[in-house]
Amino acid sequence: MALDLESNITLDKKASRVIPVMVCFIIYAFFSEYLWLTIFSGLILLVIIHSLQKPYIPPVLVYLFGFHWLQVFSSINYADYSGLTLDEAFGSKYLEYLFWVTMLQIGVMAVFLSRIFEVKFNPNLQILRDAAERLNVRKVLYAYGIATLIFPTLIAVTYSNSSLNQVVQSFAVIRKVLLLMLIFIYFLRDTKYKNTIIILVVLEFVLSFASYFSNFKEIIFFVVFVYLTVKPEIKSKQIILLVPLSVILLSFLVFWSGVKEGYRNFLNQGNRQQQVNVSKAEALDYLVDKSVTFDVDSFQVGAEKLLHRLQYMQQYSSVYERVPGFIPFENGKNITSTIEFLTMPRFLNPGKKILDPSTKTSYYTGKRFANAEQGTSISMGYFCDLYIDFGLWLMFIPLLIITFMIGKVSNYIINSNKYNLIFTYSLFIGTILSCGTFESDIIFYLGSVRNYTVFMLLGNFLLFPYLNKYVKA
Repeated sequence: MALDLESNITLDKKASRVIPVMVCFIIYAFFSEYLWLTIFSGLILLVIIHSLQKPYIPPVLVYLFGFHWLQVFSSINYADYSGLTLDEAFGSKYLEYLFWVTMLQIGVMAVFLSRIFEVKFNPNLQILRDAAERLNVRKVLYAYGIATLIFPTLIAVTYSNSSLNQVVQSFAVIRKVLLLMLIFIYFLRDTKYKNTIIILVVLEFVLSFASYFSNFKEIIFFVVFVYLTVKPEIKSKQIILLVPLSVILLSFLVFWSGVKEGYRNFLNQGNRQQQVNVSKAEALDYLVDKSVTFDVDSFQVGAEKLLHRLQYMQQYSSVYERVPGFIPFENGKNITSTIEFLTMPRFLNPGKKILDPSTKTSYYTGKRFANAEQGTSISMGYFCDLYIDFGLWLMFIPLLIITFMIGKVSNYIINSNKYNLIFTYSLFIGTILSCGTFESDIIFYLGSVRNYTVFMLLGNFLLFPYLNKYVKA
């Protein structure tokens, strides 16, 4: 009887989450050009959340596939916002079928990953608090400061050696791990360093705008992931607080989308390279000036750019029309060349080409894009790479293999009992968040999985045990 009551409570909780979300999608569906595709997309989103969200486990895998979902669904939003069909918005034909299958693929990957990803312990809030109490906050701050000084320097020094630079980039995740540990500490325990932690997070957010890629979104994700790990049950008071915060964040993203192109041109001073040629003060002054002159018309332009930037089906749509109609399926050529590129060291193959997704995108889409030599990298996305090789249905096989790899790496990290749990969680978030997204070129995506697998294996011998021992209280 008690078991039945507990099951009913669990079902009631799930229903209380599912029903409002589906109601929102159904309402939107009646205003969309694609009623059933919109409803199906809503169901896939719920499948992702239900399959991958686990209480008191960082929801980074939900993000990983949720962002895949968003980059597809935003294409529908963009077409609706523009008052166009998908075919008209992206200049191709018969795209609705492509969207149905792509959404299905993402949902199947999420369900498959949920069968592989296995947490071999039962975390709760008290366990997390105990783990945070066993950390020496001052030492974590020191380690973060040292990492902040060392890794940017190492990345700059090794820039001309791509192989060594990739290793350094992988190990630079340690800096993110230490910042995540500080955020966990802020939410889980009392400490005299709370104000210091807030100041560091704010500085990370603000100073990120002085870099070419402006990774401010990463800081936001860090805070959200930690918050949802510590407080997995969203209550009414939290929702009331989240609504205005979401409006502020959305407005900021619209502003950023509106000014980003001009800002990057200002940063590189028109040389079209992905580099910063102005001071941090000049970069931030530029953004302040733009915020003062950002009006209603600018907001509308920014909103359209945001939607267009969020979606990543434009290149895929162009390829879908040309392959196999004009260009035959490659029957595994892309994946074979990717494996060769990732496994063949440059010193054994001096003629090895640099990574240049733009040239490949230009060929398969029939459009012309600036390439790596011109400081630009435009990828089709790894789904598109696999479609070119195998077609819509056979590509399920490599997609599931990739998902299997992600699941095994996730298990290896999350189930380690060698380190403080906060360290393990921070490592899990930092590593998985550094993997690619739907828009990533197949070489970049698989290269990320490879690099961070090596990082985990080497780190477990060369770095993690010593760092974990150092930060103990």
